[in-house]
Amino acid sequence: MSRDEGKHVFVSYVHEDSTEVDKLCTVLEAAKVPYWRDRNSLGPGDAWKAKIREAIRGGSLVFLACFSDNSRGKGKSYMNEELTLAVEEYRKLPPGRTWLIPVRFDSGAVPEWDLGAGRTLSDLNYSDLFGDGYAAQAASLVTTIHGVMGDKQLGSAAALEAVEQATSADRADLLKKLTKEMLVDPTRRIELDDLVSQEVQRVLGALSDPDHVSGPLGGSSDEQVIRLATEAQQLWELTKPFCGSLQVAARWGTPDLLGPWSSGLRAFVQAPLKIQGGVQALLALRHLPGMVALMTAGLAAGSARRWENLKALLVDPSVRDRHESRPQALLEATNPWAPFDGNDWLPNILARSELKEKPFDDALADFTENRATKYYTPTAEWLHAILRPIFLDQWPDDEAYAAEFDRAEAMLGVLAQDAVNVRIAAAGDGRAWGRSRWFGRSTWRAAHFHGNPVEDMQHEFGTEGSMWGPLRGELFGGDVGRAKAALDRYAADFAAQVGQRF
Repeated sequence: MSRDEGKHVFVSYVHEDSTEVDKLCTVLEAAKVPYWRDRNSLGPGDAWKAKIREAIRGGSLVFLACFSDNSRGKGKSYMNEELTLAVEEYRKLPPGRTWLIPVRFDSGAVPEWDLGAGRTLSDLNYSDLFGDGYAAQAASLVTTIHGVMGDKQLGSAAALEAVEQATSADRADLLKKLTKEMLVDPTRRIELDDLVSQEVQRVLGALSDPDHVSGPLGGSSDEQVIRLATEAQQLWELTKPFCGSLQVAARWGTPDLLGPWSSGLRAFVQAPLKIQGGVQALLALRHLPGMVALMTAGLAAGSARRWENLKALLVDPSVRDRHESRPQALLEATNPWAPFDGNDWLPNILARSELKEKPFDDALADFTENRATKYYTPTAEWLHAILRPIFLDQWPDDEAYAAEFDRAEAMLGVLAQDAVNVRIAAAGDGRAWGRSRWFGRSTWRAAHFHGNPVEDMQHEFGTEGSMWGPLRGELFGGDVGRAKAALDRYAADFAAQVGQRF
């Protein structure tokens, strides 16, 4: 790549920044971007000035001008000469053409180089390759470069893969940052859709992989439950980047933009309803991505009071179950108990391992050797713990996060009850039955005087009536009677759960 004779990216820098440029070139290589830099691209005996001039004027489709305090502090440098040549070439290009891209290795200003026509170098969009945003900016940069070079083989999804590989970045954090950047930029919506679709397909690929559900489990009962916990953790790690992106979209997007996430949620919930052979306990785990993603959407949209987004993500989509004659609501088709198929040990081990930062075998031993008692609501404890990092920027305070988590549980529970009520009414034969199964840690927290989110919702509804936020967001079909029926039924079941937690 260093001595490519074809089109390339020219990297201009001062030698004091060689370490940072090495890192940048590692990203370019991972993204299959040919580049030219003096250290690697000059052969023995080359006339370096002529070669650099040729590289800039002859084959460079993008010129990266890398700045730092090292470059700003130099009165004279070969980089200045390269940049002078680059500005000459830039002035020949049509207005709006992307060719010269400043890159910052620190927070200092981009120099005020005169580009002509009243423009300066600092007027151009630049990439910040430093700090926490490095990976997201790097992914954005290589995507832009491939667009300029006309290479259709690398889209945003592949850029994400390349930067993750080159920087060891956390995929969920990276996708979350990219979603923040792309969601507000109409020109990058297609790229963002591709990114989200890529994450959905990664998860669905695992859910349809026979190796993930084939048996037998084998071994002792302890070994079997640890195998299940390992599979559950792997599914969560696969789903985590989607949830990171969903958290941003549910808060800041609008219903017309939420199609990729809505489709992903529907696909996750639909997947375990399809007939597939395998071990029942492993088959049940296929509910995990959908269940976790629904909770993420409920927490993100509900806490932001974006009721229209909650409707678009959780209420409007439906799935088909072979056992049901009508489409089924997402919140009815799965629930916090579905992934664990009645196995109480599994969610307890997951929760204990996450909360105490222990391997699964140690977490299991804590219970079997009576060093710890089981949780009232182990699935909810696990959800609360694994989703905390995704929502850390929204609620640095743990208690505020816990209160919003309680409220989200209650809202999902009431919406699930509404879905049940609508199904029963549609059946019209008096034989249909069912109730919400979305209960969690808010039940024991209410029992121990940490607040009662259902009573809070009832108070709001009683005070605001038809002007209640969820009704104005068209939840419960915008129908006051439906909202009251769902709230009353869920409140009764919630109170019974609370009574068992004393």
